[in-house]
Amino acid sequence: MTKDEKEELEQLRQEVEQLRDVNKRLVDGSEQLIARNMMLTEKLDIYYEVRRRIDWLKDLVRRHKEFMAQADLRNDEELLAVIETRLENENVVLTPEFGIADVAQLVGTTQTRIAELYKQKTIYHSVDKYLDFLRLMRALNIIKDKPGYSIEAIAIEAGFNSVRTMQRKIQEAIGLTPGQYRELVNPT
Repeated sequence: MTKDEKEELEQLRQEVEQLRDVNKRLVDGSEQLIARNMMLTEKLDIYYEVRRRIDWLKDLVRRHKEFMAQADLRNDEELLAVIETRLENENVVLTPEFGIADVAQLVGTTQTRIAELYKQKTIYHSVDKYLDFLRLMRALNIIKDKPGYSIEAIAIEAGFNSVRTMQRKIQEAIGLTPGQYRELVNPT
């Protein structure tokens, strides 16, 4: 091998080594681009999922507004019937905190409309008095149907905020204490 051939061979080796370095940098760069693209794809998927959920929530709000508008179009008697049906027949849990805001949300109308409706069209004159009546009726039914329940358990299940309140409401309504009523409906 001549000196020129050796130099040319050495130059080729150096070029091959440079090409290997360039190739390695390109492979590393490609791997970085692939990783970046995968990360961007994941972010894009998350973005589209968030957009889908936002659109779903917007539709839900729109449908709720339509429901509210339709509820306000009902005549007073229909709305009262809807309220009574929902509260009495669907076993809505009447917690002590359950009030006019919950009733309005339950039937999809405003608190003002419900307050005016009860004031003008019912014997109760307020939603709170109607809810007290429902709690009272539930308490009396529990006393009759579940004679082993304690007075405290009855008050909680009926939705009263205290045993004393329940006792007072029952005594005012029927002239008997809960214990006396229990003895009357469940004689031993």
